[in-house]
Amino acid sequence: MDIELKIDLGRAFKAVLQRDHISKKVNKRGQIEAGTLGRLWVCDSQNKELFSCYTMENAGTPTDEGGLDKPIIARTYTLHWADSGVCVPPEYQKKGAKGRNKALWLHDPNNPKFAHRRIMIHVGNDAIDSLGCILLGKGYNKETGCITQSKRAVLEFYQLCDTYGVENFQFIIYDLEAF
Repeated sequence: MDIELKIDLGRAFKAVLQRDHISKKVNKRGQIEAGTLGRLWVCDSQNKELFSCYTMENAGTPTDEGGLDKPIIARTYTLHWADSGVCVPPEYQKKGAKGRNKALWLHDPNNPKFAHRRIMIHVGNDAIDSLGCILLGKGYNKETGCITQSKRAVLEFYQLCDTYGVENFQFIIYDLEAF
C-alpha cells in the first residue's frame, strides 16, 4: 500500500523560493557580504500552504559554476538526502553515513554535472554562512541583514520532507524580477 501511495503522489509538493531583495551587508569574521533574501513556501497538490519561511543566499549573478559563493540559477530542482558537514538541527546531526550529518541536497535533473556544486539547505543566519547554499529562517532582521530562528525553520522543512518523502517534492526558484 505505501508503495502505491508514493507512486500516485508523484511530485505532489512544491517548495517555491521567491527571491525578494538584496539584504544589508553583513560584517563577520573579517568578511563583508550582502545576501539575497527570499521567501519559501511549501504547498500540497491542492495548493494548500503547509509551511513558509525566509531564505538567505549569497548575492550576485546566479550561476551553475561552483566555488564562487553565488546563488544558483532559478529553475526547478529535485531534493535528495545526502551526507554532509553542513550545519543542521540536532535531530539530523550524525544521522548520515559514517556519522556525518543528514542534509537536503538540490539536484538539477536536466544537468547531472550540477551535483558537483553540492547546494544544500542548511542552518545559518547570513550570506557569509551560506557558502553558495540556501539558508532558512523563521524571521528576518532588516537592521542586521540576517535571518533568525534558522534551526527551527530547517527542522520544520526537513521534517516535512521526511514525513511526505523527499522524492515527492519539487524545489522551484524564481529570481528577483520574476514577479
